[in-house]
Amino acid sequence: MAIKKIFFLSAVFICLCFIHSFSVADERPISINFWPLFHYLSDPSGGIEEIEGLGPFFHWKREPHRKQWGIRPLLYWTGEDDGSFQRLEYVYPLGKYEVKEGDKKGYLFPLSLFREETLDGKKKWDFQFFPFFIGGTEEGKDYYGLFPIYGFLLNRYGKDEIRFYFWPLYSRSTSGDVHKTNLLWPFFSITDGDKKKGISFWPFYGSKEEFGISKGEFLLWPIFFRQTKGLDTEDPTEEKAIFPFYLSKESRYFESKTYLWPFFSHTRDRLTGFEQWDLPWPFFQSVKGESLYGIRIFPLYGYREQGKDLKRIFVLYPLYQREEDRMKGVQEKTYRILLLNRIRTGENQQGVTEEDSFRIWPFFNYEREKTGHEKLAFFYLFPFIDEGFERNLFPIFRVFRWEKDSQRGRTTNLLWGFYQRIKKEDLDFWEVAHLIGVKKGNGWKTVSLLKGLFWYKRNGRTAELRLFYLPFHLRWPHHHSPSAKGREGDRLVQNREEMMNLMKKELADGQEDWDIGDGFIFTGKDPDQFGSGKDPNHQ
Repeated sequence: MAIKKIFFLSAVFICLCFIHSFSVADERPISINFWPLFHYLSDPSGGIEEIEGLGPFFHWKREPHRKQWGIRPLLYWTGEDDGSFQRLEYVYPLGKYEVKEGDKKGYLFPLSLFREETLDGKKKWDFQFFPFFIGGTEEGKDYYGLFPIYGFLLNRYGKDEIRFYFWPLYSRSTSGDVHKTNLLWPFFSITDGDKKKGISFWPFYGSKEEFGISKGEFLLWPIFFRQTKGLDTEDPTEEKAIFPFYLSKESRYFESKTYLWPFFSHTRDRLTGFEQWDLPWPFFQSVKGESLYGIRIFPLYGYREQGKDLKRIFVLYPLYQREEDRMKGVQEKTYRILLLNRIRTGENQQGVTEEDSFRIWPFFNYEREKTGHEKLAFFYLFPFIDEGFERNLFPIFRVFRWEKDSQRGRTTNLLWGFYQRIKKEDLDFWEVAHLIGVKKGNGWKTVSLLKGLFWYKRNGRTAELRLFYLPFHLRWPHHHSPSAKGREGDRLVQNREEMMNLMKKELADGQEDWDIGDGFIFTGKDPDQFGSGKDPNHQ
């Protein structure tokens, strides 16, 4: 019986809170907060509704033209109202299904893959669920297989056709008029065609030739290797290797030689003047060329500069790094401390900072975009930015979040809704769970304790008080402070007149009033008396 009574009283309490919350629906925003079990937030001015359950684990959000919901970290769905885009992520990053402008794709790593694409009115598709696969080409031809027993594929992996039987025992691929047959891949293969031929008995010997374009052969791969490319050009390139003792790559204007790979090497381009020495790599390196200079004494110091477009500096790697890049009129500077901690800024041609970010992993991450949008988050789990992790996983670990939009509106969220604040041009709202909530706007203010157990509202002409969810308010005329817009005298003169007008209006509407000095208690029969925020003197 005790449990039933507690449940009944809790239900009554929640209903009373809901009634009060919806009775002030004209105030912005609407918040129903029973942290951490349930939190509903609505901002009609931006067309946004959001629900959080059990902290960050259950999520639902509606924005203009888009909806999304999630059960983190298992499922997250996002969709446009017009159906042009839908995405379902499951156990991200292992699984995803997406529909975008009619094209469909999905996967469940490492077992399944699905794609359906339309190009020029022709559709191609394929589906894999290991070890089975099936698909169709733009020409309407089907293919299928059961790996590794038997299968054939069309227009996949850069080949026109691929067939296999008991792979890797036997497979054959076709690309144009070139056919390649593999037996016990990768040990034995034969290539034949009008423009290409080759044979390979790996790793002992192999040769291949594309007539008039390239040719090469190996012996005891990768020890002995020789290849010539660009035979159809005026500057063919020849490569030789006795690995790892000697490797070379030479042409009429270019040469590169390496001894005891990768330690000692020298590269030179006679056309551009480029020259690089590694003695030995990666400890010492010298680079020079047209508008290019660099030197590295690893891990103590490194410097590289390429005109005004690129600059790289490190000191006591990985303690400190600096990167500068100029792209499309934007000068981007990045500072890294111990690789994972980063400061980045972007300046325009006038030297004005348009965007920047500041990340100290894993403690916090700050970003400011060109649009003026700013974000600050504490406990940033991974040292990189990924939208999928941002939806599915990061909110579980993020104890604090702050954002400012391009219109200078601000939102703050601590401990998944325990404390939150929304501040805009004409609104300032903050609350601590279901304990206290304060809303302020142009000429009005409300204060609520325990979701309306104590509720106070003040607007330009009146003030109201409501206690214990009772169905009536205590209302009285409100006076501005002496400094409020310099109208103290006018307000003092009008006080008595406003109070009398208020009394006459209520009596004319047939309400029962009890005079208690300067205020009145109303029965609640008039809906305007239940926190609607309307001026009682305004029709």
